[in-house]
Amino acid sequence: MNSYKGVHALVVGLGLSGFAAARALHVAGAHVRVTDDSDDNNLRARAAELSAQGIEVEVGGHAVATEEVDLAVVSPGIPLETGIVSNLMGAGIETISEIELGYRLARCDILAVTGTNGKTTTTELLAAMLDSAGVVSMAAGNIGTPLTEAVALIGDGGAIATEVSSFQLALTQDFRPRVAVVLNVAEDHTDWHGNAAAYGAAKGLITSNQGPGDTLVFNREDAVSNSIAAHTRAQTVPFSAVTAPRNGIGVADGEVRWIGEALMDSAELSLPGRAGADDTLAALAAALSYGAGRAAVVEAARSFHPLSHRLETVATVNGVTFIDDSKATNPHATLAALEGMTDVVLIAGGRSKGIDLRVLKAAVPPVVAVVALGEASGEIVSVFESLVPVETESSMSAAVRWAFETARGRGSVLLSPSCASLDMYSSYAERGDDFKRAVSSLKAERIENG
Repeated sequence: MNSYKGVHALVVGLGLSGFAAARALHVAGAHVRVTDDSDDNNLRARAAELSAQGIEVEVGGHAVATEEVDLAVVSPGIPLETGIVSNLMGAGIETISEIELGYRLARCDILAVTGTNGKTTTTELLAAMLDSAGVVSMAAGNIGTPLTEAVALIGDGGAIATEVSSFQLALTQDFRPRVAVVLNVAEDHTDWHGNAAAYGAAKGLITSNQGPGDTLVFNREDAVSNSIAAHTRAQTVPFSAVTAPRNGIGVADGEVRWIGEALMDSAELSLPGRAGADDTLAALAAALSYGAGRAAVVEAARSFHPLSHRLETVATVNGVTFIDDSKATNPHATLAALEGMTDVVLIAGGRSKGIDLRVLKAAVPPVVAVVALGEASGEIVSVFESLVPVETESSMSAAVRWAFETARGRGSVLLSPSCASLDMYSSYAERGDDFKRAVSSLKAERIENG
């Protein structure tokens, strides 16, 4: 655990992670200042709480001086070219992310999960497996609870299943998880990283400090994951949903096999589809590599339920199944969700984040029709218009109704947007909740009309 007594620290950003970082540094003895160029009621409430503890806070701008700063902690999602961050880095001031700070303060083991898709589900499942095995643990990081808060709660011993994003990894220096997981890497967040190569390189930082005593779990069927594994010093454990690698975990002949031995029937995996199998296999490999007992982790794999907005079945109306996959904010996630489905009417669109959506052409089949929403609706139309019927709608309610009528009593209506939600909604959860409300309204109407 690092000592920060007397260190002059500047926290940039007063979101959940910035708030937690400021408190953790204050407890560790640092002189802390916080700055955020946004200004709303939530920020002011956090600012008031920190100010009451003697922490200097400014909101609505970055007027605070950066002189005499020994350490800067930058909240995830703030671009590195932002004026204040660029100035800090240009002045040679040590600039790190909140997960780097959390790692330095930790007195427990860190098990870290990254990837373009499936991070949250895998992290939650890994935490459930550790808990089932009797390990003092919790899920933290990009999943919700900041790592700096979690390490204080867990204290000595135990382990934290930590979801880490490319934004967070980009500002790590010493971060060294006992077990690291790379689920998959596909084009995403190029508006922040600049290009796909830089995004992939940031993901690879999860294992850059690992050594022979650590473990890297990687997706054998993913090219970038394989490349990351080829350059690590850690022990490598592959996972695959289509074969059973002898030195890892996978599926063959209806069995999940761990290091060549049967672990459970593949039909017992609780998460649906290929994406669900990948997430479960990765979590199993991480937990078993950490030393968790087989019976305990298998029980967790059998009983775990999908989280909201991740391939969540909402309802069936007149033979049409409605599925909420609002968490799918890039094409790779949507294509993974579609594996094994038939007769799908897809609802897609939002803010594309600079991602090339043309790869979605591979969604036909099973996609038989598409509803386009939001800023990227024009891009969605151009992808699908020569392949299947496409309709542009301005509201989720209208999208659900058109999709239902088009489905004609069979198959599925899948909300899997391939885009961020921030054009029409404040989060993917709000978007998914709107979808559920629209489906509920449609179902009630159909019941009332007989």
